[in-house]
Amino acid sequence: MANNTFYIITLFALLAATSLTAQEAVPKNWDSEKIKGSQLIPYPSYTGNPYLTEKFVSGEIEFTDGTKIENLFLRYSTYRDEIIYFNSAISAQIIIDKISLKGFKLFTKEGANRIFRNQYYNGFLPGNRFFEVLNDGDIALLAYRTVVLQYCSVYNNEAGVLKNMEYQQNFNYYLYNSKKGYETIRIGKNSLLSKFDKSNQKLVKKLLRNNKIAIRDESGLIEAWKLIQINRIPTNF
Repeated sequence: MANNTFYIITLFALLAATSLTAQEAVPKNWDSEKIKGSQLIPYPSYTGNPYLTEKFVSGEIEFTDGTKIENLFLRYSTYRDEIIYFNSAISAQIIIDKISLKGFKLFTKEGANRIFRNQYYNGFLPGNRFFEVLNDGDIALLAYRTVVLQYCSVYNNEAGVLKNMEYQQNFNYYLYNSKKGYETIRIGKNSLLSKFDKSNQKLVKKLLRNNKIAIRDESGLIEAWKLIQINRIPTNF
């Protein structure tokens, strides 16, 4: 009888420890009923990366009602436009229902605070998308980060299987105004200048020249747009 009592006490102690561990693995402001989603089915195995980051990073999600949940491990799929969180309590990757979200933030190792908003896009292939906010304001500069599967030269993957497709980045940039919608913008000086009338194009050229800004990549485009917003140069958008 004493032995049985000992085993029962030990069993309850183990169950309590397991429960405590599961609770400690969950954020303090966790609301299990709030996060709706489905378990991730692994993507096809090809060369390239279908995600924005190599691994899960610390992040925060915001629901359409303004409720926020912090300290989640998140990963953004640029292949499927899905935000995924790792539920450590059940050791599963969960795709959060897009319709429930206003947006999310990712905090990378480099210290970057990357903000994504869920917005309706009314252009080609309309629907809700996650846009990264590169610069906010009356006219925001947004990036829609996609990865597409494309045919490529034949290669053997890590398992030695013959493949002829790969994940490739295909980023698109937009100027966005809540009243006027979306306007495509490309990386390059000429694309930026096309958003202004002739008189304001001269102002933009002078501004870029005086600040030694070249729009050869994304960082150059962001820097230029921030400067234009600060100096309140009107666009024709």
